[in-house]
Amino acid sequence: MTGSKVGNKVKLSRTASVLAGGSAALVLLVAGQTATTAAPASASAWQPSAPTFATSEPVRTTVTMDDGVKIAVDIVYPTDPSTGARASGDFPVLLAQNPYGTQPSDPADNGTYFVQRGYVFVVSAVRGTGDSGGQLDWFGDRQGKDGANLVNWAAHTLSGSNGKVGLEGCSYLGVNQWFTAAAVGKNSALKAIAPFCTDSDFYNDLTANGGIPTSFVANIARAQPRGPEDAPATDPQSVTITQQANGGSRSYNDAYWQARNVQKLMPRIVSNNIPALSQAGWEDLFPGGNLGAYVAAQNAYFHRPLTDPIAPGDPVTGRYQAIVGPWTHGEHVNEATLQAIRLEWFDTWLKNAPTGMAATSKPLHLFENGANTWIDSSAWPLSLNARTYYLGNGSLTATKPTEQGSDSLSWGASTAGSTLTYTTAPLADTALLNGPADVTLYARSTTVETELTATLNIVAPDGTVTKQADGILLGSQRALDTGESWYGKNKALLKPSHPFTQASQQPVTPGRTTRYDISLLPNFTRIPAGYRIQVTVNSQPPADFHFPVSPTPQQLANLTGGLYTIERSAEAASFVNLPLTSPGAATPSNDNWGPAS
Repeated sequence: MTGSKVGNKVKLSRTASVLAGGSAALVLLVAGQTATTAAPASASAWQPSAPTFATSEPVRTTVTMDDGVKIAVDIVYPTDPSTGARASGDFPVLLAQNPYGTQPSDPADNGTYFVQRGYVFVVSAVRGTGDSGGQLDWFGDRQGKDGANLVNWAAHTLSGSNGKVGLEGCSYLGVNQWFTAAAVGKNSALKAIAPFCTDSDFYNDLTANGGIPTSFVANIARAQPRGPEDAPATDPQSVTITQQANGGSRSYNDAYWQARNVQKLMPRIVSNNIPALSQAGWEDLFPGGNLGAYVAAQNAYFHRPLTDPIAPGDPVTGRYQAIVGPWTHGEHVNEATLQAIRLEWFDTWLKNAPTGMAATSKPLHLFENGANTWIDSSAWPLSLNARTYYLGNGSLTATKPTEQGSDSLSWGASTAGSTLTYTTAPLADTALLNGPADVTLYARSTTVETELTATLNIVAPDGTVTKQADGILLGSQRALDTGESWYGKNKALLKPSHPFTQASQQPVTPGRTTRYDISLLPNFTRIPAGYRIQVTVNSQPPADFHFPVSPTPQQLANLTGGLYTIERSAEAASFVNLPLTSPGAATPSNDNWGPAS
């Protein structure tokens, strides 16, 4: 283990046999160590095709949407390498919907890898950006309808198309794929999507943390070239930014954000028969952010409650697969590796290639931090075993406190001296941290609002501290949605879910001991025997918090001057519930299906 999370020092490369039978022979160079996940002996001989074609210069045109708005697109065609002329015949189309303009800035942007292997590549400028008309909004159904119009055009009007379409792109370009797949309807030309670097619950993970708005929307809006029709006082994105800043409707998880929750789209996507391969990183802005999409897609396919965990033995399908690697937001990856994986996915669904990729019984592919290896699973989490530790006098123990005890925090205090730290004894056995976790604090406050953050670390025998996950909760948004929360086998709360709506908020009563359930982001890390588990508690996010928050003026007014007392007594025993299981629960797959990364 190192002093920073494993993913910060990762190089990922494939052997000469990039994909053998759909299972990858991976060489992972992590913090100077090498680990190999070999292809199964039964693997077939599918490998990514060699580059056969050259690429044309982008051809600019416009496509008219159902409401009359014109969307600008660039088209890149396969060409004959010897003559430069467009290649004869028709090809499947890959479409990327870009909110940052359409003009390719480097070869990767115009789909060179895919065009060279027999695809037409189209990049559209999202409405209200680049040369496209209309007003930009924060993705959603309107951009989904635009995507559906573009799919129809690419299948039936675009010269050189064979009528089959896939969706490609990372980050915002990945997000729009979900909404397009939900909007195309049944029997469409859209045959597969590959939304990479995406999240699944944007209010809870990006636009707010624990009920407190972030600056994410405003930062993205500043990076997007806006169309001439966008006026700050009226365009939808500016309305969102203003409401988040002043505590308006969109600072809560209201209908606007509910309509942009990818998990809620899954019944439509499944009904439309659209397979999806998603990817995210443990070091991303939203660590493992596609896990919610994976869970919701599998549950929708089998008519289970959308947000329930997938237990071992629950049926799953290879039509919905997810990769979570040791990466940041599309960075610290070997793009050639991920391109080959996407090519296999698109060849499976758009070219009917016999890859075997969709036949897997373990469609979830996770990098195991600390073990520096990949595992395949059907379940998430792999196990719902929960281990409870109680806060003591600087300690985390398996036994409930029997005496009175408490610790104090001041809101607004500098980080130095304002952090409470609780640590276990060294672990007797190696354990696997496997999923989201809960920190439940019983606390009193002198104000009608509280802000509490928690960070989960592991501590090596030499004292090196490695952060694993963090979370935050605004006290007035402490209401628990028991139907969407996850519980361990012993009924221990593992993933607190809060509504974060205006209706669900309730002021904190000063002086009253109140329960706060803080949800920590998911992780998948092997913790060796001899290491210790540590939880720190703060009144404000520490400097390394996964995403900074920006409280509204009303929240700030209610937080100012707060003094908190964290209880650790028999009557109010604050605790941590961790999803810890045996590393034996994580085993490489022997299935002949596709990539392990």
